Amino acid sequence: MNATQTAAWVGAVSGLGSLLWNVYTRLTSGPRLQVKATSGMKIIPAPRGDPTYIFVEVSNAGTAATTLTNLHFVVYDSWSAKMRQHWPASGGLTVIRPLTSHPMPFKLEVGAKWACHAIQDHRFEEMLQSGRMWCEVSHSWSQHRVQKKIE
Repeated sequence: MNATQTAAWVGAVSGLGSLLWNVYTRLTSGPRLQVKATSGMKIIPAPRGDPTYIFVEVSNAGTAATTLTNLHFVVYDSWSAKMRQHWPASGGLTVIRPLTSHPMPFKLEVGAKWACHAIQDHRFEEMLQSGRMWCEVSHSWSQHRVQKKIE
């Protein structure tokens, strides 16, 4: 193998390595939201009426900030509908004003957390009884919502 062939191989290998690195950084960059959703929570001391709450916490473990835009609760008809994020005809519940000191839209920086709670009324109870209730958070970085099943 002469010098020209060696240089061609070095160029090809380094070009392929650069391409793979660019694909890797593209796939791993941006916000990476982690959602925790818990139902049946109580506040102590209990406010008037002693309501039950659904508590939601969103953290950003990615490499870029994003803006949280909506909080949804939905029960999907099937697994494929969930994967396509296709809401059922009955629709889901969108929490317009979650109970929090940081209302939506809210800019979520890297490493930051956002938390809220919503009163768990009869609509939430019906959705929870199905065993297929999902909490979804919409954000500005992606058209897909981040989903977390509520137990």
